[in-house]
Amino acid sequence: MTTGRTPPGAAPVGRAAARRLIVEADGGARGNPGPAGFGAVVRDAATREVLAERSGFLGVATNNVAEYRGLIAGLQAAADIDPAAEVEVRLDSRLLVEQMTGRWQVKHPDLRPLAGEAARLISRFPKVTFTWVPREANAHADRLANAAMDAGTGAAAGTASVAGTASAAGSPRRAAAKEVDQRVGVVGAYEVHEIPNRIAGWMPAPAHTRLVLVRHGVTSFTLEKRFSGTGDPPLVEQGRRQVAALAERLRSRGDIEVIVSSPLARCRQTAAAIAEAVELPVAVDDDLREVDFGLWEGLTFAVVERRWPRELALWLADTAISPPNGESYDELRLRISAVASRIVNRNRGRTVCVVTHSRPIAMFVANALAAPVASIYRLHVEPASITEIDYYEDGVTVLRCFDDTAHLAVRDVSEAR
Repeated sequence: MTTGRTPPGAAPVGRAAARRLIVEADGGARGNPGPAGFGAVVRDAATREVLAERSGFLGVATNNVAEYRGLIAGLQAAADIDPAAEVEVRLDSRLLVEQMTGRWQVKHPDLRPLAGEAARLISRFPKVTFTWVPREANAHADRLANAAMDAGTGAAAGTASVAGTASAAGSPRRAAAKEVDQRVGVVGAYEVHEIPNRIAGWMPAPAHTRLVLVRHGVTSFTLEKRFSGTGDPPLVEQGRRQVAALAERLRSRGDIEVIVSSPLARCRQTAAAIAEAVELPVAVDDDLREVDFGLWEGLTFAVVERRWPRELALWLADTAISPPNGESYDELRLRISAVASRIVNRNRGRTVCVVTHSRPIAMFVANALAAPVASIYRLHVEPASITEIDYYEDGVTVLRCFDDTAHLAVRDVSEAR
């Protein structure tokens, strides 16, 4: 199946024939989500010579995300070679072919930004066509994807992923299920959910990494119920008392091995108190910052509703919509997925205290539960609270506790709401 797309401004009749390139791309995950990687190859269409190879390890991601990353890498490599070339993209994912040609909608929030990025790259070429190919015809890209997963996880070479020819050979049931999902038109959803189910606490489980997610103490913006995103108000006295109680509780646990913090002042102050209590250094990761509320930063809900009634209504109705000059919750989900993978992959088997904000913690939980992005509207995260998530080596995530404030005085908690 082949379909083409020629944007406005295509070459006029009589112009010399454009160079033709072939992009082969694939991605896969060992578990869905699980350790994931992508691979892409660019060939000269006339000679079949390999002009470029791209691959990468993504940490924990889904098959579909990995496949989109492979497509994006292949398109970027082709653009680096010759943005005036005509490109044929060959994929063994019917889902991507149908979505990129516009026949199927991209509904899943994790995929929409990736599809948009791919579309922007496509617009740079005079002509791009998409062709579905069987897995065996995509072996080179599949091999690169599996090599990236091997390198990223330390697995023996040749370990099978859920997607790609390796999975087709190693697990016929998975391969067949994936093809059935694509034929019946499952759009915007993960193709196959291969994470093992178990009753947490009852059944044997592989090694895991525990993230102890803590929200910073209260600031003046918290108490005044102002939009508090990437602005930098410090902790107030009540917040400092909360953080002292939080730090003492974490010290008494005796299991914190690593501390990672948002770069914003309210989190740095919280992390510093914890670090002093448990005698550990603090690493900073910019992706742990709060969602960016753009022009609404520092304003109350009432003021925003009065000045931007239409924009506010759209933002509340659709997680793909961002505040003016801000960041959407769909974008936040991708950011939190990436930082969770990064922290877990760097600290396998350890207990990590992650000092961050309300919306990132809610998104950590939504991702762990495979819940839709809009579920974060139903998750309230108290200042100085503790939420714990275990990330298992086989891709399972387990929410251990949520919004625990037992260490705080009732008065402090109620005043912060």
